Amino acid sequence: MHIRWLLLFGGIFFSTQLVAQESVNWANFNYIKASNGWLTSENAAGLDKLSVDKISFIEATFNKQNGDFINYFQSDNSYSFGASTESFYRINKLVFYGQMQYTNFSGKNMGGSTLFNPGFSPFDIVEFADSTAGTKNMEQYYLTGALSIPVNNNLTLGLKTNYYTASYYKTKDLRHTNDIMNLETTLGLSYSFNSLVDVGMNYYFRKRTENTSYQSEGNTDQQFNSLISYGSFFGLQESFGNEGMTGSTDNNPLVDFIHGVSFQLELFTGNNFNIFNDLGFKWRNGYFGQKSSVDIQYTEHQANIISYKGVISLNRNRTLHQLSINFDYEDLINLEKSYSKSTDEGGNTTILYFGKNQVLDRVHSKASFLYSGNINVNDNNPEWLINAGISIWRRDQLSVTYPFYRRQDIQQFLATASLKKNIFSNSNMFSFTVGAQYGSGTGTDKEDGQFANALKNYATLDNILYREYEFLTTRRASGNAAFRYTKAFPANFKIYGGVGFDYTKAFDVSYSGNTYRKVALNIGYIF
Repeated sequence: MHIRWLLLFGGIFFSTQLVAQESVNWANFNYIKASNGWLTSENAAGLDKLSVDKISFIEATFNKQNGDFINYFQSDNSYSFGASTESFYRINKLVFYGQMQYTNFSGKNMGGSTLFNPGFSPFDIVEFADSTAGTKNMEQYYLTGALSIPVNNNLTLGLKTNYYTASYYKTKDLRHTNDIMNLETTLGLSYSFNSLVDVGMNYYFRKRTENTSYQSEGNTDQQFNSLISYGSFFGLQESFGNEGMTGSTDNNPLVDFIHGVSFQLELFTGNNFNIFNDLGFKWRNGYFGQKSSVDIQYTEHQANIISYKGVISLNRNRTLHQLSINFDYEDLINLEKSYSKSTDEGGNTTILYFGKNQVLDRVHSKASFLYSGNINVNDNNPEWLINAGISIWRRDQLSVTYPFYRRQDIQQFLATASLKKNIFSNSNMFSFTVGAQYGSGTGTDKEDGQFANALKNYATLDNILYREYEFLTTRRASGNAAFRYTKAFPANFKIYGGVGFDYTKAFDVSYSGNTYRKVALNIGYIF
């Protein structure tokens, strides 16, 4: 609660100190941030490409979601609210970027995964019974700071740090409490050879820890079972209260370390045409459990990650055309550790590891292409904004409980389009946005087999598997509309309020409902 009030009053005090007494302009924060690929790069040295001296905003939001076209771990009745502030600020030759955000979420009828982000995790822990679904609450805090420092006319250094923490908990048995901490740091440089070529390089480090504990406060005679899913809801069944990954007294961390490097290249070909490229390579490793000689480390994992971001820009006649190309690839392997546990006469416990078994080989890949047309740009704010894009996401995974295995492949396609119109009238701006999205997918929900003959030694939750597969691949169409009113004042600050509505309709569904709705409200202060 103290952090929330500090965020609110601290942001208001900071904003009032920075307001300059100068003529009003209609500079748009999102337009400025998206206008140059360096400004969204991991390499903070690119902040020196900022085209204005300063721009900031403070915003409060409220969202309400209802609908039964949801994935297995989501809520059909939820709301969230929060506050955020974000800023670019130039002092002489130094450029600063900062962001703070707080979000509070509450969702009813939530079951399925007990992990915060099952798509990122190397395994999943899934509740067996639908009857244990209940309310889940989550609080999230974000803090980002970045700085670019010029060394000379050609060389610039950059430092960026992201800190994220969250508390995620369920209020119905079997209860779980997750405490998440994520820290990302990059250190980079950029060098301008001439007016035609800029290059950059940065080092990347990330540490993520998710501590999860389980408890029951109701009927102690009731047995709660979970599926330790190595992928595609295929793995082992575990009972709460026994020693294991959902043990009643355990607080097992899921830990990830990611190291990487990225390389940037920007080319200018004249006539206000340039191409920004950002290619990254990362190496991920981690484990689940306690890393000690007296506690159990259940799994360890490793992955190779490749990413690419390209932005092609043409800025001419007060119109900025951009084509953004993004590609992400991760190949992850998860290993289950074989161990024995013994206790001597003095009560000392020893864990002996004697092997590792590969239980998951998963490949995630995603490619997206987005065109943005900013038309009739004045004061860094377009009168018209046109967006159109496509994205393709794919997941291939092999899950193993030797000698049995399950293969799955899913491919999802999404197409999006939106149109935004800003109408300026003296010190007022009226913004109207409409958009649409269409998606579908294909693949193989499951292919079960075995490497050798043996008695069954695995568990599955095929009803949830079919539900997830349907959610990811069924045809769906979405529409959205939004309105925002902005009032400008002579001291170069603006106040705005807006409302938005999203509606999704799915077709040919069998395992869930077919509609989803979202209403969003926001108010903010730009300076």
